[in-house]
Amino acid sequence: MALTGLAAVVLVATSIVLQPFGTPLDWVVRGAAMLGYLAVFLTAITSAYMRELFQLLGRPFIKVHHVYSVAGLVLITLHPLAAALRSSSLLVFLPDFSSFYQFFSLGGRPAWYLIGAASLAALYRAAVGQRWRLIHYLNYVAFFLATVHAILIGTDFVSLAMKGVPVLMALAVVWVLVRKRIQRRKVQRRSRAAQ
Repeated sequence: MALTGLAAVVLVATSIVLQPFGTPLDWVVRGAAMLGYLAVFLTAITSAYMRELFQLLGRPFIKVHHVYSVAGLVLITLHPLAAALRSSSLLVFLPDFSSFYQFFSLGGRPAWYLIGAASLAALYRAAVGQRWRLIHYLNYVAFFLATVHAILIGTDFVSLAMKGVPVLMALAVVWVLVRKRIQRRKVQRRSRAAQ
């Protein structure tokens, strides 16, 4: 996990160094966005490899999952906070419904609320009951909104090659989501057959 985090920081720092426009506050906005996006991506991807992560790291999957999810939540909160400080406006927290393009280009705004709701559902899953999992799926919707946000207005995703990165990440998340559903159905069939 430490190596993954270090590699992510090096990649993001390299991206910022190669395009050092703006002020240090702009670098915080960009860095927090990219690192938060990567952390949310890793949170989704690791959920498909629970057994393998336990065997590799010798600790429960949920601990690894929580490290990535908390890091992602902190970073994706730092991104709009820095953007609000830069623009001297809290409007960066409000979704924009003026047009489809505006809604999706600023999709990070509703994504932030969805991830917050999904995180709260997981935190209070005992109180929410089995519905927590359904609410937790909002993370996937949020990831896709953030992907579109990155592609449309992300300053580090301007080139066609860089736009391909979040597309490939989104496809990987779709694959994980499908794989998890297939695994869950197999487990349900086995439990029914055992009864």
